[in-house]
Amino acid sequence: MFYNLLKTPILIKSGRQLLGGLDHILHEAHLLFPNKILVTQKNLFEAYQHQLSGTIFSKTLFVGGGLMDEAFHVMDECRNNDALIIAFGGGSVLDIVKYAACRIDKPYIAIPSALSNDGICSCVARLTKNGKKASLDAQPPVGVIIDFDIISKSPKIMLYAGIADLVSNLSAIQDWRLAYHNVGEPINELAFLLSKQAALPLLRYTEDDMGTDNLLKDLANGLITSGLSMVASGNSRATSGAEHLISHAIDEFFPEKSTIHGIQVGWAQGIIAKRYRNDPFYVNRFHEQIGLKKVFEEMIPWSEDDFDMLISYAMKIRSRYTVFNTI
Repeated sequence: MFYNLLKTPILIKSGRQLLGGLDHILHEAHLLFPNKILVTQKNLFEAYQHQLSGTIFSKTLFVGGGLMDEAFHVMDECRNNDALIIAFGGGSVLDIVKYAACRIDKPYIAIPSALSNDGICSCVARLTKNGKKASLDAQPPVGVIIDFDIISKSPKIMLYAGIADLVSNLSAIQDWRLAYHNVGEPINELAFLLSKQAALPLLRYTEDDMGTDNLLKDLANGLITSGLSMVASGNSRATSGAEHLISHAIDEFFPEKSTIHGIQVGWAQGIIAKRYRNDPFYVNRFHEQIGLKKVFEEMIPWSEDDFDMLISYAMKIRSRYTVFNTI
């Protein structure tokens, strides 16, 4: 008998008032370690010190987030400890721990402070070295805990970024299918299915639903499932297409005009869907009903006319076949 062997979390739990009961949650999941090391940002630690005080940590490490040097620091501090690493913070903190834990072969738990992208449970870390961001191989967490009380206090724009990033899966899988038909690139059907099904539940929501537990649950589950699609395929093909190339191009070539990744990705997806695909998933209608269209107008300094110029830069990012190759 032959099967795929996938690294998936032992523990996935979402709800309210979870951070204060961390030890109980870990005990229920049989994740018992002699030591626990907390990696977080100082402002988050101070904001949630009361909830965190219910858990005994052998060490607490403070990071700024997103830097390769900080990942090396975490490796040095955790390498010789028989410990479970607890990563508490935004995507930049989770990526530090994700990369560090992979390099020193340590288990870690992800507790996101915002739902801004699908890196919560993926096998890819984005870190900055010498001023440039790079996508690096990593390992998914052994557990994910999402406390809606914490997520609800994150800036609303971070929720919008997570929604836009997740819905952009529908653009990425179309690029993957295009690559299969045009150049024979193989498709991992499990990764394709997970990516698509992660995004579809969000399309029913409107701006009035922002911040509700139902939306937060679907967004959290979707971002985790999206990350697992990357684990299934071993890369980001199922979740990153032409729309992500545009965002990465803006970050690399026009950093002074860059903004939150998910917002850039969503803006690019809308234009791609309208120009080149007849918008089969009605993402532009969704962007309007959820309030993202207004966000794009406020935060994106690019016009649709600028988009053509950005395509040439996007195609320099990586050799991934997308709709841009057909233009």
